[in-house]
Amino acid sequence: MKRTTIKDVAALAGVSAATVSRVFSKEPSVSLEIASRVKEAAQQLNYRPSVMARSLTSSRTNLVALVVGRLHNPFDAKLVESLSQGLQKSGRRLLLVPADYGENDPAAMVALDYQVDGVIVAAGHLSKDSAERFVQLGVPVILYGRTLDAPGVDCVVADNHLGSRMVGELFRKTGLKRAAFVRHVRKTFSDDEREAGFKAGLGPRVACDVLRFTKDTARELSLGVLSADDRPEAIFCANDVLAFGVIEAAVQLGLGIPEDLKVCGFDDIDMASSPFYDLTTLHHSPAEIAEWIVSRLNVRLSDPESEVVIKRMPVRLKLRRSTPNSSQIGGVAAKNPSREVIS
Repeated sequence: MKRTTIKDVAALAGVSAATVSRVFSKEPSVSLEIASRVKEAAQQLNYRPSVMARSLTSSRTNLVALVVGRLHNPFDAKLVESLSQGLQKSGRRLLLVPADYGENDPAAMVALDYQVDGVIVAAGHLSKDSAERFVQLGVPVILYGRTLDAPGVDCVVADNHLGSRMVGELFRKTGLKRAAFVRHVRKTFSDDEREAGFKAGLGPRVACDVLRFTKDTARELSLGVLSADDRPEAIFCANDVLAFGVIEAAVQLGLGIPEDLKVCGFDDIDMASSPFYDLTTLHHSPAEIAEWIVSRLNVRLSDPESEVVIKRMPVRLKLRRSTPNSSQIGGVAAKNPSREVIS
């Protein structure tokens, strides 16, 4: 079946193809009567205007690329959903560009093939040279989950160090002597900050092992760690999914939580509050992160020369059954304010 073109709509509506183009570009020079006629003709022919074709005249595609890795963590999936919804409200659409973890310059550069209006990098690492190339081409770049010192590149990241320090302080107040931090096998900016903050909260008198798990190995490897004579008394995990594996192993070994083992995660995904896990965790909101990214992108598109902003999103310690509550151990700060650095 032949695809309907702008010329078909123009013929049915009795106008020129240029007029049809102006109608779908929402130009005020077209009368309401003609606009109505064109839209009715388009509906009869099941015609939808080409985004890419309109970009040739408007220089905007209203497409925003999101460079994203594997969505194993439900938090990341929620962020993608929130970004898509937020961009739709501002008249834009999300273009997913899959990328592996690590150097993501090739994946990000794919976005240029689609003439996107902006790029959000939420996986791995984007080099400074590539980021600057995007900015030179007039394509705003926003990094999520890490910072980058590059002109015109805005960044948003959880307040990892401060939040993780609260967890370390919480554990230290229980009087423990050995703890562990579980991070991903791959090196990430967020894990580095969370490890540093956790150790700072524990202080120099508490031994801290650093373990590297994946979501698939967390339970199996935890069985070995928790069976050892010198097992940790508390474990802080870089995300909730890793913490679930630790709790499952502890239950299998007959350890009481939090009597024998205290566990804390990061993200506060929906399953963290389930009766089985009832996981103490650091809460931050994917909806709030997405809202900030969309708002910042709008600012960048209207004012490319605006000052660079590094946004630290607030985190809040949500105490559940997997750790003692603050009243039992003398209290610990439960939240921290949002921090924003403008340079």
